[in-house]
Amino acid sequence: MSSNTNTQAFQPVGKALPREIIKWIQGLDLSYSVKDPRRDLSNGFLIAEIFSRYYPGRVQMHSFDNSQKDERRQNNYKQLELFFKKNDIVVPNHKGFAEILDNDWNALYNFLVSIYSFLTQRKVINPPLASYVNSKEFATSTQNTQTFLLKEKGIEKLQEEQKQEDQFQKEQLSEKHAPLSVSSKRTNFMRVPSKPISQNLENLNYQIEVKNISYRPVQGSLLKLKEEQQQQEKQQEKLNSNNDRQIQDSFQKTPMDENKREATSTREKQLDKSIYDILNEALSQRQQFPQFVQTVQFKQNATALQSFIDLIDIYPDDFVNGFFQELITQKEAYINFIFKDTNEVWKFFKFTFQCIQNLPVQRVHVCIDLVNQFGARSLQKDALKTRSLFLEFFLPEICILIKQSVFFEKKQLLIQMICSFQEPMFKYQVISTMKSNLSVEHFMQCLAVFSSFEQETSELWNEMKRYGYIYFSSSSTSLSSSALAILCNAAKANSQVKIDKHVMTLAKNRWWQNRCLCVILFSEMIRAVIKTPNYQNLIKSPQQGQKFFSIENDRIISDLKAQVNHFSKGIEIASLPIDSDILMTQSLIHIVDLLGDSKILLELFVKIILEVSQESRQWALFSQDQPDEYDFFIPSDKSFKFKLNINSQYVKQVSFSILLHLVELLNTQKLLNLPLGHFELLHWCFQNTDFKIQNMESCEQIAKVTKEYVYLGLSDPTILLYANDLAKQLLDLQFKAEVQIENHDKIFANSIRLALKAENDQVLNNIVEFIENLVAESGQSASDGLKNFIRSVYDELDQMNPSPLSNPKISKCFERVNDRPYQSPHPDVSDVQVQDEQQSDFQY
Repeated sequence: MSSNTNTQAFQPVGKALPREIIKWIQGLDLSYSVKDPRRDLSNGFLIAEIFSRYYPGRVQMHSFDNSQKDERRQNNYKQLELFFKKNDIVVPNHKGFAEILDNDWNALYNFLVSIYSFLTQRKVINPPLASYVNSKEFATSTQNTQTFLLKEKGIEKLQEEQKQEDQFQKEQLSEKHAPLSVSSKRTNFMRVPSKPISQNLENLNYQIEVKNISYRPVQGSLLKLKEEQQQQEKQQEKLNSNNDRQIQDSFQKTPMDENKREATSTREKQLDKSIYDILNEALSQRQQFPQFVQTVQFKQNATALQSFIDLIDIYPDDFVNGFFQELITQKEAYINFIFKDTNEVWKFFKFTFQCIQNLPVQRVHVCIDLVNQFGARSLQKDALKTRSLFLEFFLPEICILIKQSVFFEKKQLLIQMICSFQEPMFKYQVISTMKSNLSVEHFMQCLAVFSSFEQETSELWNEMKRYGYIYFSSSSTSLSSSALAILCNAAKANSQVKIDKHVMTLAKNRWWQNRCLCVILFSEMIRAVIKTPNYQNLIKSPQQGQKFFSIENDRIISDLKAQVNHFSKGIEIASLPIDSDILMTQSLIHIVDLLGDSKILLELFVKIILEVSQESRQWALFSQDQPDEYDFFIPSDKSFKFKLNINSQYVKQVSFSILLHLVELLNTQKLLNLPLGHFELLHWCFQNTDFKIQNMESCEQIAKVTKEYVYLGLSDPTILLYANDLAKQLLDLQFKAEVQIENHDKIFANSIRLALKAENDQVLNNIVEFIENLVAESGQSASDGLKNFIRSVYDELDQMNPSPLSNPKISKCFERVNDRPYQSPHPDVSDVQVQDEQQSDFQY
């Protein structure tokens, strides 16, 4: 949304805002009242809340803090700028918040005028007195005050005699009303301090005309009248409030003690309806829907509401979810109703907590979403009441639900629910209350979930990290897992984590979840090192002046690489041995973007890819970029959410480095045959590498090591497709990239012999098709290199005994490039009979 509304710049008079802006702010029902605009509005919190009224759901108020600290104020205005940019909001005359952050009242005043005009589409009229006070005439006017009289014709200067007469009349009037016991502040509440008015006032362009004045005489004291009015309002409020009917014992228990019950018993008798009565009616009406008449039955001798709570786990999903969605749809009406009485607020949330307790983890999401929305709206409605109720009554109830939950997924949803009742300054109290109501294990789990929602600049990080440092080496797997999760989230939020001395100790933990968390934590620590300016300028993309040797730069580079290798070694220790699919998945996901910065991680990646299943290998190498997804791998009491997807685009950037490492492995291992995993990775590397821009020596080494495995694969039906593509890649290397491959013709000829020896129709047809394509390509090539290669292969086949050319299919393939037809030394033999050989197929 954007606006072209033009607003002029105003000069404020003192600290006061225009009357229409004050009324506007008061009508928004903000969580904090504005008493001193210069102080209360300068930190950006209430400004964000103003925009949240006009853009509901788009302003995340939990990201703002009502604090006067410079860093919190800067964060608030930074969040506002992001909100403006995201929603295409253009506030007229807005040039940034720098002057407001410098406590410039004029800048804040004009910004408030601008957003008032922008949001309400109304203009602020600069009052005449303010225009005059800010004018040069006022600044140069004499200090001697003069008195003027407002008449129908205009303003006239009073003479000294008239002044004395007016003063006498005022004294007589004060004596006449002396018996009234009203303070001077009351009687003179409309007076304003006198202002010096210049004689040049008549030159101004406006006139004041009084057409009609009506008044009503006040009988008695103003104070007494106001007290009577307040009493009438209280009586009306009592008459309009609702009656609390008795239903179940569990619903009658409210947080009020017996003394408070006795004090409010008279008022409760006068109420007409309770929130439970309204919910009962809604459930009864819903049960009468045709689709629910047979499937939903209420208990005998029980209300519809009590039956719903007790049987919610067996009622159909569409009945339960539809009821909760109906409550969410009518959220405003329910909020207005329950906030008439504190007990009604408690009863409503007590009902939702009982539903959550009885719902299974798979179906609890809708009910928790209901509580989240009602909690956030309650804070907007009455923040003070909501906070006090939440701390004293709701939070202990939620803590009980957390302790009773078996599955961690449900615990995490409950902990997230607490966040909907939080405000930035309120979090310390929430954490303190949870600590007193929960065991250490459950408290640390809560902190682990809380930390995942904290902003980068949150003041809570030091407190949370303190608990993480205390328990990360605990003998309790649950405590250590929670502590590691807190440190992981801190590292993701760029909050400095100091664990350098404990990396190897943490990595040796054998509990699968701790190993996963160590991999995540160490990978985040590596990213933190890579993001530093020194790493970017000296290692990633060295500047022109820093490419030359420098002792200081060399020391910095050495230290940075040592840190990366230190954490990489920790990831390697935590990941191996690969005895868990979950651990393997997390290792691949979190190191994939670091392969270009750490040789240790690149070697670990290759090792994992070669050992995992084909399905996992395909997932790791060919997954596309997509939004992050999370899931609980093991839905137990000690399981956190972990990522599900990987971005393989990072791997393609280092495919040539992976290929070089794979070739080094093959050269060291001296395998007779390549397993399927090796062929898949080799094939993937060849597909994603541009050999034209690579070093010629490296390409020759790759071809030298892989050629025998590739052509041997042409006789294996399981890897036939991969071998075909790789053989074509090798031929392209020799004849297009001019890479020298020794004995290429002999190796290819021997692969044809082995294909015939396999006695497999698929293999035979494949090798025939491969040769035909090769011959056809040589006919289209302007170079004689490929033709000469095919002739050399033909000669090698001709010298073999028995020769594969005796097979009509093979010999026919070479007719187009061979001048002399093949003469079989055994014309009576139609097929080649190949005997077993003692030596290796690739011995020449």
